[in-house]
Amino acid sequence: MRIFTVIFLFLMTYAAKAQDYSDSISVNLFLLDECRISQNISGEINHVFENYNQAPFSFTCYFPNTSSTPEKIEKFLVDYKIEIPYLTDYQKTKTQFYGASVAPEVVVYDEKNKQVLYRGRIDNSYDKVGSRRRVITSRDLRNTLETILKKEEITTKETQAIGCVINSK
Repeated sequence: MRIFTVIFLFLMTYAAKAQDYSDSISVNLFLLDECRISQNISGEINHVFENYNQAPFSFTCYFPNTSSTPEKIEKFLVDYKIEIPYLTDYQKTKTQFYGASVAPEVVVYDEKNKQVLYRGRIDNSYDKVGSRRRVITSRDLRNTLETILKKEEITTKETQAIGCVINSK
């Protein structure tokens, strides 16, 4: 009888830690083609896309500033080998909905449960504008997507994104 109690307690503990995410998680990247930080983070963006571009994730890049013309965006995507679909967001509909304020910034959103799972930096390659770290110690977007795949609770739901300001006009 004791073994069943131990097994029951183990299962209850595991069940309490499991998270129920939907099968529709959007990864929304806010970028600016002229922003040096958006340019420098492209390698990590490509790595994440190559490794997590599968169900339940869907990726979209948003370019919210009107200075990011379709021609400049295409050049940026080609130059930095980013193959993620993109949209302009000149009206700031998605920017405001997801609460993005700088680029690069990412918002991971559970589309069915209508819930922001993570908002903030892609990694900690910058500790402030103009100050790039020599060693990246936190891959925040990777960690979030891994946590979702493992159906575990996301413990860090928001970080401070470091980047170029998204125009509010």
